[in-house]
Amino acid sequence: MPVHAVVLVPVYKHAVKRDLLPFDDRVCMCQLAVQPFSNNNASKSSNNAISVSTVERDVGESNGAMLRGLKKLYPPSTRFLWICGDDFFRWWLRPKGLETLGEVDGLIVQRRLHKSTDANDSFFKEPMNEREIRATASTLNLSIDFIYGELPHFSSTLVRRAPGTWKSFLPQSVVKYLDERPHLLKQLHDNLEADVQKEQSESNIHRSAGEKRTRQEVETLADLSLTDNFAASSIMMGLDLVHALQLERGRAGLFLSMGSEETKSQLKHAQENTDSLVTEFLKLVPGKKNTTSINHDEVKSLAEELEQIPVWLDRDRAVVYRHAQELLALNGKEGWERRYSLVEKFDPRMDVLIGNCVRALQEILQNKDQNLSQLLLKWSRGKEALGRLRAFVCAGGPQAPIIIKESYEMRELLQSKIQDKETNIHRVLSLTTNANELRLAAPDALLKLLEQVTSWEWSLMGCFAPSTPLLLQHKLLQSNDAIEQNSDQFKVEAFFEASSAALDLMLTFVKALAASGCARAYSE
Repeated sequence: MPVHAVVLVPVYKHAVKRDLLPFDDRVCMCQLAVQPFSNNNASKSSNNAISVSTVERDVGESNGAMLRGLKKLYPPSTRFLWICGDDFFRWWLRPKGLETLGEVDGLIVQRRLHKSTDANDSFFKEPMNEREIRATASTLNLSIDFIYGELPHFSSTLVRRAPGTWKSFLPQSVVKYLDERPHLLKQLHDNLEADVQKEQSESNIHRSAGEKRTRQEVETLADLSLTDNFAASSIMMGLDLVHALQLERGRAGLFLSMGSEETKSQLKHAQENTDSLVTEFLKLVPGKKNTTSINHDEVKSLAEELEQIPVWLDRDRAVVYRHAQELLALNGKEGWERRYSLVEKFDPRMDVLIGNCVRALQEILQNKDQNLSQLLLKWSRGKEALGRLRAFVCAGGPQAPIIIKESYEMRELLQSKIQDKETNIHRVLSLTTNANELRLAAPDALLKLLEQVTSWEWSLMGCFAPSTPLLLQHKLLQSNDAIEQNSDQFKVEAFFEASSAALDLMLTFVKALAASGCARAYSE
């Protein structure tokens, strides 16, 4: 079913939790988080807009009452779909659930893995009788759409288990917002600590008297906590730095091909973001004495690679600025090739960092679930392939369509980049395993964003690349909207934004996989 707008509604008064951060601050952070996926000055009727509503504060209640208040803000003909997790069916036929269902026209349900509370610390799929659910929905005159493919387990527990990495779960704009408000940071840390104490207390209740830990076991666990947190921190921060470097690579290509003050400022901002992440990681690195106690070789290797980033990055940045004016003046095939030769220096370093992150996750997982690390590798490679295409096209700049028409070599090189992207993305989109293994399906939102990238490829080349799936070609030509929108003139800045939106969304999946792996590795 088509969705034209998404409304994010922060809870005003939680039914259980009483220690939430102030509502106004949570609204601001939600707005910062969705800003990259929102249209500029998006109104309620804007297509594909993501907005944040304070309606729950206005009405003072959640669920049905909130929906009634929200519906008053839209035309009577507006159809409302409730986006929920599969655990909604635990209470959907209770009074509160029925009240909610009475205010919507349908459900969009995301399947995901849940963590059990038993001693085995296992994961499970929410048991559902889909036939019964659809039959009940039909009697209530509701449409229902299941998004199949279980997402990795993700919860605040993952943050608590790796306190050094909690910022890496958030968009940098939200991290900056919190850093500028120490009182919110303190409350957040206090809340996390309270949750840890509660979790440990509940865990001890489940332990029999014969299973009580000895003092030596407790001391050993305390010694391991530094290792565990540092390993998780290194993996999560490594993925964040890969993403930041991918963005800097694309911005560098755009600056070299356009040379405007705006693109220079945007590159500087991307570089500052990378530097702040490196600084954040260096704060987590243990001292020499503690480092020797870390018994994970791949984690050590990853940490050493991350520590070396400023060494090569400062040198490469200096080269970019030193040759910027010279390369801007070069036209045609030679200018594109020379500019790209500077930004493609990032490529082998991305391969090294991605490989380090995956091997570190494999190492800490041991034999618990190696499928997770393979999924992480495939998603990371698909993301990097798209990042390389973005950097290559941006190095071509506004004149890229003209150069493509004149130079067979550049057209061939562009097609090879697109083919590499299509091959690696296809491996992500077609991820299916047997029933006993994890399956991570790409969401419709990602497919839509990738379609936008393909439509800009068509605008750039005047045709589809041979590697573009025929079904996707047919879909875009049949709908005609994306093709018509991009047919008048290729805009390299628009290509950058379209590919960046897809890369940002892929990052959330990459980090969710890594976080799920870290949680599983250190589960008791």
